[in-house]
Amino acid sequence: MLKTARKHNVSFAPIKLSARLKAQMPAWSHLGAPPKTYHRTKNECLHSTHKAESVKDLRKMTMRLTNHSTHRAKANCVCNECVDNRQLGCKNPDKCARTAKRILDNLNPMFNLNTSPRKDGLTLTHRRLEKNTQMRTR
Repeated sequence: MLKTARKHNVSFAPIKLSARLKAQMPAWSHLGAPPKTYHRTKNECLHSTHKAESVKDLRKMTMRLTNHSTHRAKANCVCNECVDNRQLGCKNPDKCARTAKRILDNLNPMFNLNTSPRKDGLTLTHRRLEKNTQMRTR
């Protein structure tokens, strides 16, 4: 896709992205990632063992960090997610989750799942959306 975009001199510059579209963006070579976001040796386990391909996959990995009742910041954590990851071959699931969080935190605010789009005055109001729906059904 990127080669085709370069060939036709096209760029991807969205004004506003939905949370669903942000989650579908690729985790690697992300358009909103600043330089030096990725580190080959640190990200290898995320890419090969955890099979993280999209931002949604990275987000799923980081959710365990907010579960303080079961997850511990250790290589031998006994929470369900970490045990499952170790069975897949990961040596330190907590480190991988923290690496995924660092990647997501470094994304440009436009592409970051934790930020909401700025109010630009271009979004249709509830009443306008209803009128559009009514007109389409006629």
